Amino acid sequence: MAALQLVNLVRSAQFYEEVAQGTLHLIGQRLDQAPSAISDLSARFDADISVLPAAERPSDEYERNRLLRGQVIVSVSADGRSASMRSMTPDGRWLSVDFDTVAERQAQATATLLMEQWEQSQQPIETFLASMRPHFGYPLALLPLSDLEVSASDHARMLYGDVLVRLTLDGAAAEALVKVPGEAKAVRLGPIEKFNPYSFQAVFVIATIGVLLIGLGVYWVVNTFETRLRKLEQATSRLAQGHLNARVSSGGDDAVARLGHSFNKMAEHIQRLISIQREMVRAVSHELRTPVARIRFGAQIIEDTVFDDPFVAKQLAGMDADIQELDELIDEILTYARLEEGGPILDFQKINVAELAQQVVGEARPPEHVSVSYVGPDAADFPVSEVEPRYVHRAIQNLVGNAGRYAKGQVKVICSVTDDICRVDVEDDGPGIPEEDWDRVFSAFARLDDSRTRASGGYGLGLSIVRRIMYWHSGRAMVGRSDELGGARFSLIWPRVHAD
Repeated sequence: MAALQLVNLVRSAQFYEEVAQGTLHLIGQRLDQAPSAISDLSARFDADISVLPAAERPSDEYERNRLLRGQVIVSVSADGRSASMRSMTPDGRWLSVDFDTVAERQAQATATLLMEQWEQSQQPIETFLASMRPHFGYPLALLPLSDLEVSASDHARMLYGDVLVRLTLDGAAAEALVKVPGEAKAVRLGPIEKFNPYSFQAVFVIATIGVLLIGLGVYWVVNTFETRLRKLEQATSRLAQGHLNARVSSGGDDAVARLGHSFNKMAEHIQRLISIQREMVRAVSHELRTPVARIRFGAQIIEDTVFDDPFVAKQLAGMDADIQELDELIDEILTYARLEEGGPILDFQKINVAELAQQVVGEARPPEHVSVSYVGPDAADFPVSEVEPRYVHRAIQNLVGNAGRYAKGQVKVICSVTDDICRVDVEDDGPGIPEEDWDRVFSAFARLDDSRTRASGGYGLGLSIVRRIMYWHSGRAMVGRSDELGGARFSLIWPRVHAD
């Protein structure tokens, strides 16, 4: 409503100025021609008309500048019955017209004065009206008398020189009609539309302001919620990446605050459980390694004291192998737990993966009947990739070791790279893995039926560790069938550039 009042304040001032500027122009012209006509004009318009010299200009600088630009200033009383108008005459003086009562008399006087000015100009009526239209804020039209829809009495009044002022039935518009002397034509001043405070323009401005305010309010609410949800999303991502101390600010009592409070409780619970689990794994590993070390030490003492008993030597060799397996199992469990429980701290470095794969091939200790070879691109021309070298080395090593246990005689390691992706394939000529087992082969402690032998061995954690290493590299570990060798093909795929 304040905006509507402000808009209407400007619109009403403009409306009254447009209505008054023609009348003030005619009065200024007449006074310029005949300064003594001021009394006659005051009587005609029922107004107090005064003219001040150019030196006595208005004190208000804003009004003075407007008057100098040829504009008029109109002040209307609150009840609309009186008005004060000011303008500048053609000779540079200041014209002031004060109406005690605004009625039909002013419209009639304006029309009469317009006709008198036309008679003095000695111009054709069309030419005169064309010269006067720029000074009026409402239309001036020349119409044949026959086109006017007036009663016989009104027509007779116009023939006698009276000015006919007409209002529409709803009072929304008014016009003045005056006959042109000596011609069967009439000049129509108007119509002048009544000032409408709820015009389309005003309502459009208010509606636009209202929509903008509502939009700003909705944007503020949505943006606030989105910002808080984005913080919650960031905390969730950090928690998923292994930062177990990630928390969100849960101040307030709305839905997002309650969600943040629930998230913090969940994160604290997860952190407590993982902390307990880690402590348990460390304690168990320590407790296991201590007796294993004592057993190994005792077995070595017995081995050193017994030289000539083949049976005892065979049993000691078996015990040593069992101890070695137990050591490896503990190491596998610790590695898997470290990768699975919240994620390790990875130090990504730019590494030539082909050189890393060749190093694994050189370190491989497969059975005597199996050969391991690298058949990928030349390592010297292989682009670098961002990896954690320890863990990628461990992943390739696990795949090579797994392939060596099941291969009939050959294992191949192949590296490839594109602009965005790095890939390592390990293929063997063994029996392969049935397609229905491809999904569960990477599960922890999952061992296929034909691998449950002491010869083929395995603890069911090697491929799980590979999968977790690829997960922390934002990659994937997949299994399929080798087209060339006919056995299994394990593939590691991860981005060349690590994204934080």
